[in-house]
Amino acid sequence: MKAKKPYWDLENVKALAASGKLFLTKTKAEKSFPDPATAMTTARATIGDLTERQFAETLKQIDTCDVYGVRINGRGWYLKVTIDELLVVVSLHPLLRPLHTNSGMLLPVPPSEEGRKAGGKTDEVP
Repeated sequence: MKAKKPYWDLENVKALAASGKLFLTKTKAEKSFPDPATAMTTARATIGDLTERQFAETLKQIDTCDVYGVRINGRGWYLKVTIDELLVVVSLHPLLRPLHTNSGMLLPVPPSEEGRKAGGKTDEVP
């Protein structure tokens, strides 16, 4: 199966984040962090490390948004971005459910933690 491609050019997304042309929404991005500075630092670092293997889908909403599944501190996170002069991080929060990316299924918590909580085993495609 051919890997899906994001709508927004990934190198441009990274360049906007690195140059500080980055905006985080308060409700779906900043609130997952202890303070706005930590949210911004984490978003910039996460976007800087993005690859197309983490790409999940493009959503056509009010704006066209690309969704990525990323790992932050070992856990699965949902990242949704769009470009409107600035790079807008629409969402950056822990996954609520598994997310299929170009590299496979990303789970909200690593299999080792899920297995301990549920008393069983889970699988995750690397």
